[in-house]
Amino acid sequence: MEPPSPWKKPNEVMQLHKLKKRKKALQDRMKQPTASNCEETKSNGNQEDLDFSRLINGDKRKNPFSKNNLEQNKKPKLNIDLPLDESSDKTLFALLKLPSKVEKPSDNTLKLSTFSNLLQKFTADHSVEKETVEKKSKHLFIDWALKTKARLMSPKPFAWTSKLKASEEASGITGFVRCLDTTSSPTLDTSPRALFHQTCLYWQHPHLPWLELYPRSSGKVAATNFMATNEEVKEALHREWCESFRSLFQLLRARHCPYFYVCANTFTCLFRAAGLCGISEPCVLIAPTTRGFRQTLRQEDVEFTMPLRPDKKKFNTSDEDRPKNSSFDSCYDTMDDTKLPQESQLKEDFSGDEEDPDQFLSQLGLETHVIKKINNSQARLTQNAESNVDSAAESLVVVRGADAQALFDFLLNCKSLASTTGPLAAVPPTLLAPTAFHGATLQSLHVRENIVHSDSKKYYSIELRGPILPTTVHTLFNVLKKSSTSQFSATFAHQQPTLAFSWVAKNIAEDESSKENEPNHFTKAFNKENLSDCGINEEMLQHFCSPDPSIVKPLDSVKYNTEDDTYSW
Repeated sequence: MEPPSPWKKPNEVMQLHKLKKRKKALQDRMKQPTASNCEETKSNGNQEDLDFSRLINGDKRKNPFSKNNLEQNKKPKLNIDLPLDESSDKTLFALLKLPSKVEKPSDNTLKLSTFSNLLQKFTADHSVEKETVEKKSKHLFIDWALKTKARLMSPKPFAWTSKLKASEEASGITGFVRCLDTTSSPTLDTSPRALFHQTCLYWQHPHLPWLELYPRSSGKVAATNFMATNEEVKEALHREWCESFRSLFQLLRARHCPYFYVCANTFTCLFRAAGLCGISEPCVLIAPTTRGFRQTLRQEDVEFTMPLRPDKKKFNTSDEDRPKNSSFDSCYDTMDDTKLPQESQLKEDFSGDEEDPDQFLSQLGLETHVIKKINNSQARLTQNAESNVDSAAESLVVVRGADAQALFDFLLNCKSLASTTGPLAAVPPTLLAPTAFHGATLQSLHVRENIVHSDSKKYYSIELRGPILPTTVHTLFNVLKKSSTSQFSATFAHQQPTLAFSWVAKNIAEDESSKENEPNHFTKAFNKENLSDCGINEEMLQHFCSPDPSIVKPLDSVKYNTEDDTYSW
């Protein structure tokens, strides 16, 4: 028989370890005070339970936080004058070792001292806040931001399907192309399917089926397309785009087109005709912009303003880095621009006697490389102060009046608008408009129907994808109101940089409303009549020409209530 091995297996080592722990625990129990001492300790105020019989008998330890064991708790009640339904709070006070006597709180505090009451108050406050946020209006707001997707939901089926008859499709296209009011036409199909198809149409240039031209993503990684290496294709695309852009701008000047969008890789332009939102001159909004783009506009003598730029950054930029005879940002005004005429005249008279700053620094004993370093750091600070809003909503640029023509000439002759690399290389910006123009392609939004189940309720959903224009939203809601008998809601996904268009449009409308008493401002009365041939029906045109700034607001979600014929958002 072999002698036992001195080495032990892991399970044997663990058994010895457990045995030592049990032996040590038993010794600790034997060292506990006697029952008399326990009674004496309890009488002195110690409330610990030293009954270890359950450990000897092998019973499992009970969960002290169990809800069923609250009534079986043997601990005496604390002497705290609180309501009886706050046992959970008493346990919390005991764990925190609070004094036995506390001041009795007020009635409002008593009602909110339990977690259930706090939850009820939070729910009530949330519902009140929801009621205050959800406002109603008789008119739908104007949102100048471009949208990429819209979802319509209703508890009842919509009055159309994706399958159209030949007469319905033809009537929808005819009504949209000719800008007709289909509901009053005696020969066109006035069914809900034809009206819905008419609202989903828009004009676009260029149209390349193998490329996604909206929304544009400059950061999309892909191989450069074949057009970038073919000079003839590049020239043909640019030539056709210039012709379409010129045609669209002439329609805007003649007020036969209310607005259009220019979607480039790095920015988006909104051209609005004179008369919209009470403004009696053409207006162009560009967002987002960069310091280099704004500097190029100054060099081309295009005056612009930046209304969304914070006022606190007015004095962060010096006027020395911009040409004196060029335009500048209105928010870059410094205190030098507000000096009195006498001071400015004195400055001009003694301008010849002023020393060169570099010469003055050299007279102080500074070396040439130190002076150059100071100038470079100053130029860097100036550049950072002007670039801190690049690619943000605050970088939006507004061009008005005659400068809109100068901006058009600049964009028309700027060949750098088309990227040289990437999937959209050599492709000019996308033009989107609600009316026809030279070289435009008639396009339709992508429609998908679905059924959504939420909270054991059934909803019918329609999803629209593509460039959703501001007039498309209003026309779509008018069709829904006429063909639907139940309430419906709509949620929108915006092209994020274009949200600034609605913000600044409201500010511009507020500024225009303050000029009503100025002379030569009577042209507002003719805004609606001058735009009567722009392709918008009379009721919608009156809404878009209103100078009221409160009707301009970004729309994330809208619900139509059939009971009182109002919109809530």
